[in-house]
Amino acid sequence: MSRPGSMRWKVPSALLSAALALTLTGPVPAWAEPPAVTAAADAAQLAGRTETYRETRPVAPGVELSTVELYGPDAADGQEGWLQTYQLSVDLTSGVRIDRIFPGKVAQRRPLTEMAKEAGAVAAVNADYFDINGSGAPWGVAVQDGEVLQSPLPNSKATQTKKTAVMFSEDQLGAIGEIVFEGTVNLPGGKTVPLNALNKAELLKDQVGMFTPVWGTYCRCRPVSNVSQTIEVVVRDGVVTEKVTVPREGAIPEGTFVLVGREAGATALSSLRVGDPVSVDYRVRAPGDMKVRAAMSGRQLLVENGQPLQLSAENNTPEPRTAVGFNADGTKMWVVAVDGRQPEYSRGIGLNELAQMMVDLGAHTALNLDGGGSTTFVAREPGEQDAELVNRPSDAAGVRPVPTGLGIFYPGGSGRVTGFRVSTETERKRFPGPDAGASWRTERVFPGLTRRLKADAYDETYGPAVMPRKAGPLWEVADGQIGRVDDEGVFRAVAPGRTTVTARLGDATGNIEMTVLGELARLETGPRRLNLPQKGAKGTFDVNGVDAAGYAAPIDPADVTLSYDTSALTVTPDATGSFTVTARASSGEHVVTMTAGGVRTALVVGIGTAQEVVDSFDDTSNWRVWTMRATGTVSSTPSGRAANGLRLDYDFTQSTETRGIGIWPIVNRFPVAGKPTAFKLWVKSEGYNQRTRLEVFDKNGILHTIEPAFITEPGWQQITYKVPSGIAYPITLRRVYFNEIRPHMRYTGTLILDELTAVVAN
Repeated sequence: MSRPGSMRWKVPSALLSAALALTLTGPVPAWAEPPAVTAAADAAQLAGRTETYRETRPVAPGVELSTVELYGPDAADGQEGWLQTYQLSVDLTSGVRIDRIFPGKVAQRRPLTEMAKEAGAVAAVNADYFDINGSGAPWGVAVQDGEVLQSPLPNSKATQTKKTAVMFSEDQLGAIGEIVFEGTVNLPGGKTVPLNALNKAELLKDQVGMFTPVWGTYCRCRPVSNVSQTIEVVVRDGVVTEKVTVPREGAIPEGTFVLVGREAGATALSSLRVGDPVSVDYRVRAPGDMKVRAAMSGRQLLVENGQPLQLSAENNTPEPRTAVGFNADGTKMWVVAVDGRQPEYSRGIGLNELAQMMVDLGAHTALNLDGGGSTTFVAREPGEQDAELVNRPSDAAGVRPVPTGLGIFYPGGSGRVTGFRVSTETERKRFPGPDAGASWRTERVFPGLTRRLKADAYDETYGPAVMPRKAGPLWEVADGQIGRVDDEGVFRAVAPGRTTVTARLGDATGNIEMTVLGELARLETGPRRLNLPQKGAKGTFDVNGVDAAGYAAPIDPADVTLSYDTSALTVTPDATGSFTVTARASSGEHVVTMTAGGVRTALVVGIGTAQEVVDSFDDTSNWRVWTMRATGTVSSTPSGRAANGLRLDYDFTQSTETRGIGIWPIVNRFPVAGKPTAFKLWVKSEGYNQRTRLEVFDKNGILHTIEPAFITEPGWQQITYKVPSGIAYPITLRRVYFNEIRPHMRYTGTLILDELTAVVAN
């Protein structure tokens, strides 16, 4: 993979074992030794960790993204592992514009990928913490394009310190500090009442809050749940039109605002009558009287006056993280995302180590934004119009919907070609780790084999450019003894070594460094067997090659000859260079033979599955109850689907946060034989729309959470939990459980479980 102005190198270190070095790169022949490289000024080197990969590419003028992979011990627990980080540096004087992005309503969430695309951001990250189990509204301040959409503090959940707003001035200078909200409700007769909050999901005792049309439709009762004395006053065109004692849900019309009060705040509004004139005044104040154009909140301050802060132990578990920081005069910004909760890919990082990373980058002040499953980073590639997902979010659903993000914008360019981003047609995202395989190293080729290249044109802003009609770049190779390239951009390897391939159109150029490995010694397909459960089912595999020195690289489908029973299978290549297998038969074992460069390998494809009983629940001796913010019991019942079943009685009335009921194996981990592709469980419920999950450990001790659906219908139904593809067998079952995630749903109930089976290939 190559980028204009990119840097990519391996940093040798005695901290990495020879085995790890072999996994990452293989032994290094003399012709393949990377040149000595001085680390960039922005390089963030964490103590004890070794940088194993770095790539830097432009996103827009003054905006660069570095993807940095590290390996080594965690600063808090000492456990060694991978760390995948994304470090964006932004020159705020380069013509960029920073603003907040959101779905259009405060109490609404959408994936950051969608919001960034619609807003036209060249890069974006998730921002504020939010009311995840309720309205979805951010806990902190929201200023967008100079308009105050949400007030900041006070509330009980937004922050651990008051200095948690990231803000940008009208001249695009950045700062982190405290934003203060000041508001007044003007009542008849010259009376006034303090306005404490604007479009907030929480009100403190005796407060008054205001809701505007931008709030959305979520119930305005959320800020006053479990409060006995409340009021809602609707004001349209400056006049009271309605007054009720219990706040309601629904859209607020334009020209209208709603006041909600509790305790003393409700008393202060209770004298209002329909027809009374009411108005509000409010503003925000920022440090140094900054005229704030954009602002959003985070939680913990990480860096102050150039010094990393030390935070408590609970803040230093390895988690996915998002952070933002600035230099001393606010002219340069760094945005960092760190993937986590994926041990084979990236464990995550604690806040103390994240603070040190921000200091190493150059931050004088830095702030922790929402992390965990919310951590999402998008950025555009040179030549592309839209920002695409860069990181690998840990949320089970993929990209978690969030209420807000920090967006980076750059004006559109001329559309004239000034350069090319050259890549391989089958370029893929890189997943590090000991089981990463070869599939991402598409810039490597074996002698006699090929790699298809492409050149995406970009203009002076690194945005998309339009090629002249009927024109294409001319392709050149620096060393014809190592490889050749034809007019269509197909590189054919000749002899081991490195060479540069260039795409050229007038003065516009772009290049990629291609490595020709040693002669192909063997072929691999990853798993030697692919299980397809029934006729019509699909699966995928790659064909990778390895030379005698241990170097690996993917084989282009154009170089692979396939042999298989076409009456039982269909095998087709896809755009990423993988192959898709479709079952045409209903059962049986079939072999796909692959040949490339005179070397052969085979893949066994099994069609058809059987269900093997994990537990019939005839008794409950294998299980104990698990609860979260709830109470519950487990017992045997004769009212199972076939015979006896396992009964779970629960009480979800004790909290408004996420509650749960489920079962643990008595032996902690319940062994499961074979290589199941799914689990099936019969569940009888009242249809309360509870979320169901099943957890398994793989052979490496990595926990996988499988979340298939919500149980929406009463009565018996069979739930299917699909095991993630590529999981390392054997696996053990950790627990099965059910969650209520809606804060207003408080009830007691019963679930009956029966016939837990594993779907295993024949």
